[in-house]
Amino acid sequence: MTSSETSRTDSGPLKAVRFPPRTELPPDIVIERLPALGTSWYERGASYWARRIGAIPILLIGVAIYVAIISGIIHAAGPPGSPGFIAVLTAETIFSLGTAFLLIRNSLQQAASGRLASTKSNRRGRAGAGLGILVYSAGGAVGAFLIAISALLSAGFMLAVLILWLLPVLPTEQQARQQLTETLRVRHNTRPGQGPAGHHHHS
Repeated sequence: MTSSETSRTDSGPLKAVRFPPRTELPPDIVIERLPALGTSWYERGASYWARRIGAIPILLIGVAIYVAIISGIIHAAGPPGSPGFIAVLTAETIFSLGTAFLLIRNSLQQAASGRLASTKSNRRGRAGAGLGILVYSAGGAVGAFLIAISALLSAGFMLAVLILWLLPVLPTEQQARQQLTETLRVRHNTRPGQGPAGHHHHS
């Protein structure tokens, strides 16, 4: 059964398209595996939504941990209402919301143009992993200091991930759908909703 999905072309708005069943794809077409989604994005069936919904509590817990750490730092700057408290609260709020906004905007723009930079994502992932190892190995006061700094600097990223995950179509999924649509069109003269040679498939 074919499924109606949401995708974006370079020149058009979001619109519903149909992909043929996996069994009807040309043998040289490989469905891209996406982080946390695998290939479930192709059908967007039960497995896809189970992954999407199942990740939300984990992301919410992550955000809650960030809030707890940052709240402790803000209160350590001074009692509520004091200049130190207000200064740290204001600076962190502006920085985190600004970072989240820029990350979300860039992700959506890059997905719309089909230019999501996986290389940059991998670099960020390796940098994050390196910081985690450093924090773990430091221990004591130094480890606590590194945790506090990393929380202050990366809270916007965590918030952006949560917001992007709540979108109907993830940026990575949107890019994968665009690439598959273009591959079918160029290499096999096939468009979503059609099989090879332009024959329509009906649900």
